[in-house]
Amino acid sequence: MQLSVVIPSYNQPATVQRCIASILEQDFEGTFEIIIVDSSEKSKQEALAAFCGTVPKVKLITLAQQTFPGSARNIGIKAAQGETIALIDSDCVAQPNWLKNIQQNMESGVILTGVIENGTEDSVYGTCSFLVEFNHFLDFSGHKVPAHAAATCNFACRKEVFEKIGYFTDDRAFEDMLFCKKFTDEGGQIFRINGIRIAHINKTDLAGIRSNQTMLGKFSAIVRRAHGMPPQLVFQFPVLAFGLAGFRYLSIFSRVINSKYGAKFLLYSPIILYLLLHWSKGFYTGAKRS
Repeated sequence: MQLSVVIPSYNQPATVQRCIASILEQDFEGTFEIIIVDSSEKSKQEALAAFCGTVPKVKLITLAQQTFPGSARNIGIKAAQGETIALIDSDCVAQPNWLKNIQQNMESGVILTGVIENGTEDSVYGTCSFLVEFNHFLDFSGHKVPAHAAATCNFACRKEVFEKIGYFTDDRAFEDMLFCKKFTDEGGQIFRINGIRIAHINKTDLAGIRSNQTMLGKFSAIVRRAHGMPPQLVFQFPVLAFGLAGFRYLSIFSRVINSKYGAKFLLYSPIILYLLLHWSKGFYTGAKRS
C-alpha cells in the first residue's frame, strides 16, 4: 500500500462523502486506501456507514464518543497500511492530482503541504474566514518552497515520521502546529508544493465563524502556554492578547496584498478585524487559564 488517506469526521456525512468522492476521482495509478475516523451521533454514523459500505477502498472506524480531530487522526494513522500518510479534513475537496503530487514529491524526513484554495469564493464571510485562517497557504509562484508549518487539512509525510516524533496531542486545535514544531526541532523539513492542492469549504455564517475564531484563539494560547511557545509576555500579561489582533492583521496584509485577494482583503478589512478581535478574545481566555 503506497498511500493511506486519513479523514476525521463528525456529524457531517454528506460533507465527508464529497471529500471521499474527490479522492476516489484522483488521477493516481498507485495503491491507496481511505480511512474515515468518525465520532458522530448514531444516526449520522449509520448514514455514513451505509455510504462507505459501497466503496471498497474506504475503511470506516466508528467511535462511541465525540473525539477531537487530532486524536481521531492518530487512530486512523495507527490503522493505516500505507507507507505515506495523507491527511485531509472532511470539509475539504482534493484537487484531481493531489495524491499524484504527494507521491511524486515524497521523501524521508519531510512533511509536505501545499496550496489551500478558497472553496467559498462567492461568500464574503466565507472569504474572510479563509483569509484569516489559511493566509499562510495561498497560491505561489514556482514549484517548491520551505514552510514553517503544515495544516492538517493538507498534510503528508511518511508513516515513520509519526513513529519517530509521536502523534498529535488531544487538543481541540493547534495540535498540528505543535506537531510541526516538534518535527522541525528534531531536524525535519517542511515544504509547500504548488501542485498539492485542496479547496477548503469554509463556514459562511458570521456567528459560526466568530465562534470558531474564538475557539482557535483559545486553544492556540492553551497549547502555546503548555509547551513554552511564544508569546511568553502575553502569558504573563494576558490583556496584551488584544494587541495581537493588530499584529495579525498587518501580518496577513503582508502576505495577501500582492495576491488575487489583495483588493478583497482591503474591502473586507472591517469584518477581518472583527474576526481577529474574537480570535484575540479567545487567546486572552486561554492565556489567563491556570
